[in-house]
Amino acid sequence: MTKDLHARMLCAHAAQDRAALIELYAEAADSVNDVDASCFFLTHAYVFALEAGAPVAAALHARLKQHGREA
Repeated sequence: MTKDLHARMLCAHAAQDRAALIELYAEAADSVNDVDASCFFLTHAYVFALEAGAPVAAALHARLKQHGREA
């Protein structure tokens, strides 16, 4: 994850901007080359999407399921 992405995440957290948090955590998931790290960020994006009632939650959930992250 780049310093810029991390800084944008911190700003979004400070502003409690759920839409930005969803987008930024999904971006972080796409920026790493490790499945576990990617799923860590995807899980956060998914939780923020659920909390916000965002339609993207279904797509994030599907991505997590593709990586076996559902019992």
